[in-house]
Amino acid sequence: MTKHWFHIVLILLWNPITLSILLHSIGWGVAICLFVWIIGAAVSNIKPLRLKVWAFNIAAILSICYHAELLFRVFGADNDIPNLYELHNKFYFNKPYLDQKFETDEYCSLYRTNCQGFRIDEQTNADDSIKKCDWLFIGDSFTQGAQVDYEYLFTSLLYKSFPDKTIINAGISGAGLYEELNFYKEIGLKLHPKKVFLQIGVFNDFQDIKEHRSSLQDYIAEKSSLYRYISYKLSPNDETPLGRWMEPFFLNLQDNIDSNILYKSSSAKKEKDKDRFATCISEFKRIVESSGAELVLILIPSKEQISQHMLKETLQICKLKENDVDLQAANRLCAEVAQKEGLTLIDMYDDFRVSSLPFFLIDEHLNVLGHELIASRLVAEYENISHAYDYLSLGNYGERYPTLLADSVSLLYQSRQNRKYYICRRQINSNTTETLLNNFRELIHPSYSPSQDVLLFTVGNQDKLQTEVVLLYMANGKQETLNDAECSASIPMFNHGGSIITFPQWGQGNTKPYSKLYDVIEHKEFARFSDGIECWRPIFSKGDSIVYYISKTTESSKFAIKAYSLKNGAKTMILKMPYDIWDIALSPSGKYMAYAGNKDGNWDLFLFNMETQQVAQLTKTIGNEWDPSFGHDDDELFFAGEFGINNGIYRLKIAQ
Repeated sequence: MTKHWFHIVLILLWNPITLSILLHSIGWGVAICLFVWIIGAAVSNIKPLRLKVWAFNIAAILSICYHAELLFRVFGADNDIPNLYELHNKFYFNKPYLDQKFETDEYCSLYRTNCQGFRIDEQTNADDSIKKCDWLFIGDSFTQGAQVDYEYLFTSLLYKSFPDKTIINAGISGAGLYEELNFYKEIGLKLHPKKVFLQIGVFNDFQDIKEHRSSLQDYIAEKSSLYRYISYKLSPNDETPLGRWMEPFFLNLQDNIDSNILYKSSSAKKEKDKDRFATCISEFKRIVESSGAELVLILIPSKEQISQHMLKETLQICKLKENDVDLQAANRLCAEVAQKEGLTLIDMYDDFRVSSLPFFLIDEHLNVLGHELIASRLVAEYENISHAYDYLSLGNYGERYPTLLADSVSLLYQSRQNRKYYICRRQINSNTTETLLNNFRELIHPSYSPSQDVLLFTVGNQDKLQTEVVLLYMANGKQETLNDAECSASIPMFNHGGSIITFPQWGQGNTKPYSKLYDVIEHKEFARFSDGIECWRPIFSKGDSIVYYISKTTESSKFAIKAYSLKNGAKTMILKMPYDIWDIALSPSGKYMAYAGNKDGNWDLFLFNMETQQVAQLTKTIGNEWDPSFGHDDDELFFAGEFGINNGIYRLKIAQ
């Protein structure tokens, strides 16, 4: 009977229903329960009673733990501390697809990550991944910047001054130097950065320097909401008597001797940490430079270093005197290591000594001012790095298809915000924006008639090739669909006189469009042409006698530029290259044609001289540049671009 009761109790303790709910998997819930039951059956046949009791007690304790976890998730959800990190063997990183809001008395911020765990803004598609970058920033929570919104991160601010750089922020809260090194070895190297910026904090990057491996405790913290609550909320904390973190300072004198880099008295432990610091930086340099990149160090001071008030406050509570500390000890050590290794050191100590505190008062992290100061310093450090273009967008709003209007100060373009599409007009210098049209359906390829009284655009679902070309009469709001019934169309363009529109059109299920010519005055089609393969992106010549377009010669060939004569219907090859050509635009003089070319696995901009037949490459980045459109002169080009997480509209000056 005892044996049967043992089995009954075991089944009650380990049941597949609760376990499946906890694990979010019926399969694992059933499998674990069956495993426990089988082990329990085997144990029940063991003769020594002591072993049975021990086995039963262990099973009971584990059962109580997982039931407590389940109850906490159900009834204590409001107190749940979300797990933001994904464990690797020797480091951890942001979980992919995070969408968290952090709120305290000092800040409120949105924290989102893409499919790789890199931080993104509210508008960026989380499925977008980054394969390469120019500048990679690695560091702890000071780089991560979870306390401010994405747009205020120093890495985001930096991009506005270097818009041709693909910049990634790979900061992770609590990471030490070796975790950051192992992150670079496993993930960072695959991004092929040209510069790696390693952020070091006086706060805690000079203590307990050692390589960490993921432990059982880390795994439990990752999986258990109850454990995180007990660890972070209920555990006593005697390190914040001032209501704020004080590291690198400690209340205990021996801790200051062993771990506080700014405390003059030292110990074998502190000296060992100093040696490990130098060793780790040296190893970091070796790995980074072996991949052809450059390592740059960024040193962020502590509050006590830059605020005399906070220093006195901290010394008093720690029962220390000012002559007990050397506020430049960490800075000197960092400078010595950087000099020995031949590395650039960007020490933010002087930059942070401003009238306003660049940190939050209670929270130890950087506020908006702190991020601005780092960005400004980096801009100053690298002002010799030229960039060919200006960033004209206000943020990552998927802005594309820019066109400079007749007033020479306004741009017409498409935008996407909060899953809604817009056609907008913006004054370049003042950033004053006017919404002309908005819809939850895609609004793309906008263009104005020369008189700017008619708006031409594409609407629909571009991915499914189900789109329409629409005319909107601005005076009365009347709309006219130009493509044939049962046909789709896109990318329309006015001629210079405003009387003719050309656009690609295709039938249902047919992805091989022909170019259609539509008479705006007569409201009817008057011609169409096709190569029998694909015809895209038609535009008019300066005198409106020719339509230039993108076409394939065969199914397997690359897209090339061709011309169609409106006088006699003749077709001519204009430019053929060993790579795909797209997004053509003609200069005001008719002398040049700009296009996007996929030459090196990404889209760059090229300039084709129609007179000399010479091609010049205008951009050469690891990002994508497309949608070129000339200004009112041949030397100015507007375009859309995508550089990792950052995107928008840009302006390029062309040297003739």
